Amino acid sequence: MQKIRKLSIKLFRSGKKNAAFMGLRWMALLLVLILSLFNSYTQGVLLPMSTVLPLVVVYNLMMLALGRKFAWTRRPLNLLALDALIAAFAIYLTGGFHSSFFIVFYFIVAGAAFYLNLAQTVVVALILQVLYITICLLNPSSHQFPYAIYNVVVTSALLPLVALMCSLFLEQIHRERQETEREKILVSRLTALNELLQRLTTSLDLQHVLQTVVTATCRLLDADIALISLVEEDGLHLQPVAVHGMDNASLMGLRWPMDDQLVTAILETGQPYIYNQSSTFPEQYGDYRKTLRDEGIVCGASAPLLLNGQPIGFLNVGHHQPHQYDAEDLTFIYSLGQEAAIAVRNARLYEAEKQQVEQLRTLERLQADFVSSVSHELRTPLTILRTSFELLREQGKKCPPERRQELLETIDHHAERLDAMVADLLQVTRLEAGQVTLSRQSTDLRMLVKRTVRAFVPLMDQREQTVTLDLPSRIGLVSIDRRRIEQVLNNLLSNASKFTAKGGGIQVSVQESEQAIEIGIQDDGPGIPVQEQERIFKKFYTLATSRGLAGMGLGLYIARRLVELHGGSIGVESQPAEGSRFYFEIPK
Repeated sequence: MQKIRKLSIKLFRSGKKNAAFMGLRWMALLLVLILSLFNSYTQGVLLPMSTVLPLVVVYNLMMLALGRKFAWTRRPLNLLALDALIAAFAIYLTGGFHSSFFIVFYFIVAGAAFYLNLAQTVVVALILQVLYITICLLNPSSHQFPYAIYNVVVTSALLPLVALMCSLFLEQIHRERQETEREKILVSRLTALNELLQRLTTSLDLQHVLQTVVTATCRLLDADIALISLVEEDGLHLQPVAVHGMDNASLMGLRWPMDDQLVTAILETGQPYIYNQSSTFPEQYGDYRKTLRDEGIVCGASAPLLLNGQPIGFLNVGHHQPHQYDAEDLTFIYSLGQEAAIAVRNARLYEAEKQQVEQLRTLERLQADFVSSVSHELRTPLTILRTSFELLREQGKKCPPERRQELLETIDHHAERLDAMVADLLQVTRLEAGQVTLSRQSTDLRMLVKRTVRAFVPLMDQREQTVTLDLPSRIGLVSIDRRRIEQVLNNLLSNASKFTAKGGGIQVSVQESEQAIEIGIQDDGPGIPVQEQERIFKKFYTLATSRGLAGMGLGLYIARRLVELHGGSIGVESQPAEGSRFYFEIPK
């Protein structure tokens, strides 16, 4: 019995039901031949077994040949019906109740159990029971033997019993096969999850991790597409970030709202959502629904990616053909989603750590540059001050008045320079602490720019530089802190004069629009590389030049912060060797 069970399970696993069915038919004929050797009764025999049995064999061979050409002869239930009719004729011709062909009915019931459920198989057995009794009663032998009725009843009564036993046996085999297949799938998926986890831990590149997950999802679930969408930084939308099985271009620009009813329902349950047709997606997913239709996706599932109960995205799978997702599939999709969530978290932590390390390195470099710059900037005026004081002390009253005046002016100038440096450092500290407040007044920027430029004219004359003004004849008043905006202008004009060569030119312009007033300062300096243009507004960042004119890297930083305090913006337009144009806007 155990060997039969193992053989049956093997046949079920291999899906060779038809082969087993054909084997039963030939086995039935073999048993008929064996039983006929022990049957010595001749009453009611219309044709001898030696004639009928070969004819039945010919019938089987003929049906086997016809099955290669006609589909209906290959259908097991059709063959069973024909076998029942042929067996009925054979029983009638070879003796009725004592014919060896009765065994064929048992094999027909067993064959029906392969393809029908328990109730249907019992119905087939009852029909054969009625057919067998009828054939036996019609055969002449039924009137010659007193025990014929008893034999017919016993033989026919066994048919429902055989049907019941075969159905239960095959149903048990079927359940065992399903359990075995389920266990194999579970083991393979657990193994695949373990392998996926190992692959994910070997790489912390976010895009590589996401692509690995969607590729593995398609392979493990035999899906046609797999897609991961992550929550954007604003927390209001989902955006696709990795896909397998479809063109990335079809998802470009797609975004889905996080406050959608469907998304909210999935996140509340924390379980995968199954859709049978792409048309079941809400209207908010119109672009995604259209994409699914274009890709031929008819069903799929969506699992939330959760970390400590917080959603970070979704894992979606889809199939081109109808697919039934059982409990194991949903559990596996959920497990894949959790693996993906953990991998995304690890990759993001790694990226954040990389950025932090890079920021620390940049900060260390800026600090080193700052110390070097401040040391250099402070050393020069201090050296000049000390030298001037020593000259005054050594010469004393013998120092000519002109020389004394020159030394005093030098001391005063460099003392002011030191004071300005300290003031810049203090102002940076106050700006970052949020201690700088604005004292706003209605101001004509045109007049403020003209006054500030006029103060720089003597310095520019010493350097043989020319300055031109492009001012409108009339301009609207704006509410600003005059001292702060004048400081911004001073910083920009000082830089323009510093980096403009002797004999060069500087242009200052004021332009008014509906929303803001823009002030621009154009110089003829060496220009600023594109990659440096964003960095020059950062604290302590200095631009290396061949002329060694860089300061402490605070002027532009202070200018940017003061403009931003006014609600404006500052920027630069420059090309190497073509000069630079710094501009800032003050909103009206």
